[in-house]
Amino acid sequence: MTYNYLRLETEDTIHSHPSDSRRLKVFFAVSLFLNLALVWLSIVHPRWGNPNLTSEPHLYSPAEDVVRQKIVKFTRGVADDIPIYERRASAAVDEAWRGLYSVAATKMSRLEAEKMPNKTWPLHTEKGNYIFTLDVFHQLHCLDTLRQQANRGHNYTHVPIAHVRHCVGVIRQALMCSADITPVVWQWSEELQKAEQRDDILHVCRDFDRIRDWASERTFVDNSSGLLHTYIEDDLTIPEF
Repeated sequence: MTYNYLRLETEDTIHSHPSDSRRLKVFFAVSLFLNLALVWLSIVHPRWGNPNLTSEPHLYSPAEDVVRQKIVKFTRGVADDIPIYERRASAAVDEAWRGLYSVAATKMSRLEAEKMPNKTWPLHTEKGNYIFTLDVFHQLHCLDTLRQQANRGHNYTHVPIAHVRHCVGVIRQALMCSADITPVVWQWSEELQKAEQRDDILHVCRDFDRIRDWASERTFVDNSSGLLHTYIEDDLTIPEF
C-alpha cells in the first residue's frame, strides 16, 4: 500500500493566490506613481507641501481686493531725470505732494470695520461709517513732513522734533516691512569711465494710482495735513461689534 502526502494549504500558499499577486502589483504601481508625483511637485513647486511657506499671515484690509501689480521703472532724481516731487520747493511741488495723500481721510462701513483686526472710531458726521486711512498715505504725509523740514527757508510750518522722530520711524518701518528685493545693478558709464550704481531700474510695484482712486471714492473730507479729530465721536467710546 502506498501513501500520498496530503497537500496542505499553508498561509503562504493562500496569500500567493494569482488574484492577490495582481493586487500587489497594482498597489506597488500606484505607490510608485504617487511617489514620483510628489518628487515632481517638490521640484516644480518647492513651496507645495511646506506649511511654513504656504501659510502666509493675513490681516484684513478693505482695500485688499483693489491691489494689482505692475512694472514701474524708478527714476534717479539727477540731471534731467527729476520728478516734480524732488524738485526745488515751490507751490507746484507742494501741490503735487498734497495730491499724493489728500485722500487720506477715508471711511468704511460697519461690516468692514467688524473684520478689522484693529478696531477704529465711528464718524459722528456719518452714522454707520468708521474712520481709517491706508498707511501708504500716512507714510507719504510723513515723508512730505521731512521734505518740508529740509526746506525751512520756504516758510513751512515748523514741527516738533518728536513729530520728526515719529516720521523717521514710520518710514523706516515701512521700508523694512516691504523689504524690496529688487536687485540694484552696476553698469558701465562711458562718461565716467567706470561702473556706476544704477537704481533707475524696473520694479514690480502695487498700482498706487489704482489704490488712490479707490480711496478717493471713500474720502469724506479733503484733508492733506492729517486726519481731523473733529470727525471722530466726541465720547471716544470703543465701538461694540
